[in-house]
Amino acid sequence: MHIAIAIWALLAALKWADWKRWNEFLPTIYFMVSMNLLYQYIAHSRYHLWTFEQNLPNELVTDTLYGFLVFPCTVMLFLSNYPNEKGSIIFHYLKWILIYCTLEWIGKEYGFMSYSHGWSLKWSVFFNCIMFPMLRLHHVKPLWALGISPLIIFILLTLFY
Repeated sequence: MHIAIAIWALLAALKWADWKRWNEFLPTIYFMVSMNLLYQYIAHSRYHLWTFEQNLPNELVTDTLYGFLVFPCTVMLFLSNYPNEKGSIIFHYLKWILIYCTLEWIGKEYGFMSYSHGWSLKWSVFFNCIMFPMLRLHHVKPLWALGISPLIIFILLTLFY
C-alpha cells in the first residue's frame, strides 16, 4: 500500500499540479517535511502515536518515502489547485481531509498503520482539519505557521503522553 500511495501521489502531482509555480510552493514543502521530521524526532525519542506497518524494508525507508515524496506531492497538489471562491475553498479542504482520512482508514483496516497511546482515526481527522489550513497559512503567512505548528505538535504529543 505504501508504494501504491507514493505512485498515486507522484502521478497525480505530475498530472494536476502546477509545476510552473513549483518554486512558489517549495517553502511550504520544506515546512511540511520539517514538521513531519519534528514529529518523527520527538516520537522516536519518546513514543509514536501512529506507526506505519509492513514497512519497505524498514520504518526509516517508509517514513522517508512519505516525508520526501508523498507529502511534497500533497503540497504541490493542494496549493496548485487552491480555489479563490469561499464555497470552493471549504470544498477543497474537505476533499483533502477526506482523501487523507480515507487512505488512513484503509491503511488501518489492512494493517499498514497502527495507533498507540490513545490515538485513533478520530484524532487523525482532527489533525487533518488543522494540517491543511496550516499548509495554506504557511503559504500566505509563513512565520505564523512556523510559530503555531511546533506548538500544536507539542500539545498533541503531551495530550497522549
